Amino acid sequence: MLEIKNLQKGYNNRPVIRDINICINRGEVHGLIGSNGAGKTTLLKCAIGIYKPAQGTVLYDEKDIYDNPEVKAKVAYVSEQLDFLEIYSVAGMAKYYQNFYDTFSRKKFDELVERFGINPKKNIGTLSKGQRSKLNFILAIAQNPEYLIMDEPESGMDVESKAMFRDILIEEVENKQIGVLISCHELADVERMCDSVTMIEAGEIFAQKTVDEFMESVQKWNGILPQKTTDDKLFTMTVHEAFRIGNLTEFYTVGEREESERILKKLCIEDYSGQQITLEEIYMLLKKMHMQGKVSASGVWQEGGLKNE
Repeated sequence: MLEIKNLQKGYNNRPVIRDINICINRGEVHGLIGSNGAGKTTLLKCAIGIYKPAQGTVLYDEKDIYDNPEVKAKVAYVSEQLDFLEIYSVAGMAKYYQNFYDTFSRKKFDELVERFGINPKKNIGTLSKGQRSKLNFILAIAQNPEYLIMDEPESGMDVESKAMFRDILIEEVENKQIGVLISCHELADVERMCDSVTMIEAGEIFAQKTVDEFMESVQKWNGILPQKTTDDKLFTMTVHEAFRIGNLTEFYTVGEREESERILKKLCIEDYSGQQITLEEIYMLLKKMHMQGKVSASGVWQEGGLKNE
């Protein structure tokens, strides 16, 4: 298990992340999402042992990773920076890694290079951004890690390569029970790949659930809103982000679906029907509610009829 406990880190006496708590079991993919500058990369660099936390701990199987080569050997890191020794060829980079990682599999490396369609004789300096991202991922998987930490690993990849990346990652997780922490801006991919998700803003967690729990806790509807409600406070607490679409209005509710439906009936919202919702829509809604002080880390109302978990 990867355990991030009460993690805090900052620069020049300015906090960047505060009170971060995440637990990831082997065989689980955990997504980390947030806007630019939210603290995701700082959190991941603490998780990989590059940065020393100001407070808190990062434990892999109950052992602290910072300044611990034994633990770091079990963890692979895919950075967004894509820094390579450009004088090497793709195959030469594999030989370089073999010198540092006892668990590195040249067979797996060659298989994945062929699967992604990368020429092993090509010089790294001539690779596109997408090809470098693929090589970065391949080198990490070929290390045969027990845990994999990734910061925007799909950067620059085309649609086909992203699909292949997801397939390979899921194969590795299922077959080898790798524990994965991934930061990704492509929320549709997070929805497909991840078992659970942490949402952060300004260095703090504002929502954390399994993907299924997120999909159940926020609902999307179409319906006809009354011109005048008999309970303005209840209406405001229940209906979020309303958009007019012809004669109908599209809106969201947060909480248990049955309770939301009960309130919609009480508010006399006509001809309402549930609509398919995405994780991206849930993230945008909960982030806005968080900025308004209406959401706790469990992703529910701080006030009114719906209680904190």
